[in-house]
Amino acid sequence: MRLANILRKDGVRTLAIGGSKGELIDVSKLSVDGVTNIRAALEQGSAYLGALREAAGKAPEAAILGSSEIAAHLPVAEADSKIFCVGLNYLSHAEELGLAIPKQPSIFSRYGTTCVGHEGDILLPKSSDAVDWEGELAVVIGASTKYVAEADALAKLAGASCFNDVSMRDFQERLPRITLAKNFDGSGPMGPWLVTLDEVGDLRNLDVETRVNGEVVQEASTSEFIFSVPYLISLISQVCELKPGDVISTGTPGGVGWARKPQWYLKDGDVVELEVSSLGTLRNTARRETV
Repeated sequence: MRLANILRKDGVRTLAIGGSKGELIDVSKLSVDGVTNIRAALEQGSAYLGALREAAGKAPEAAILGSSEIAAHLPVAEADSKIFCVGLNYLSHAEELGLAIPKQPSIFSRYGTTCVGHEGDILLPKSSDAVDWEGELAVVIGASTKYVAEADALAKLAGASCFNDVSMRDFQERLPRITLAKNFDGSGPMGPWLVTLDEVGDLRNLDVETRVNGEVVQEASTSEFIFSVPYLISLISQVCELKPGDVISTGTPGGVGWARKPQWYLKDGDVVELEVSSLGTLRNTARRETV
């Protein structure tokens, strides 16, 4: 099942389900007690998700959202979701940066308030001229968990989404820690869907492709991961309780603009597309900050 957070043009936030023909089905117009976002649906548990799936299969025409009714696609994550990102998890990325393969993952946090949805703008801030793409697979927690073993970790997942961990490289180079470079407003595109785990396929064998203005800049497979998804979930759960709607973004492959010669950074009007197997295509336009 594919789930999306949508803001309607009448100002109402709603949860939508992806129909078999690509249409968006408004949950608030189905014969279930509708919740308004993905996290709320996950908190209801598997029985509720099953009822959503069944109701969507019988959706009336009035429940289908037309493009003229949609004001915005919102991020899969909520503003107060915990978002953990892996700094180096692909062999190709380590190689292009000239770094040794890490023995332990480098993990940092990103604020949910930095996230934008599908078709939202990537903000090119006044304070940075080195805005870079980082196409990634993100996994989303579906059930609260702490101290979970690797063998049991996948059972705690709801599904997966596309995540672009946009980075301000000039801030990354001049500061001793990565936090500020990864938490600019409008720098965390996520979407367009949460795809439930039963439809994602093998997390160890998904294709990840990033394009800028149609040109492929990143092309890799998650088979290249240094640290597996179950390992990352288990590790982070030793620190804090992971709850429905929390996100782990699993790192980016080689092909970032920072490592190119000459370096290549986003300009106003550039269109960035991130496509991950079975998850759809996340598309965003870079826009220079004007305020």
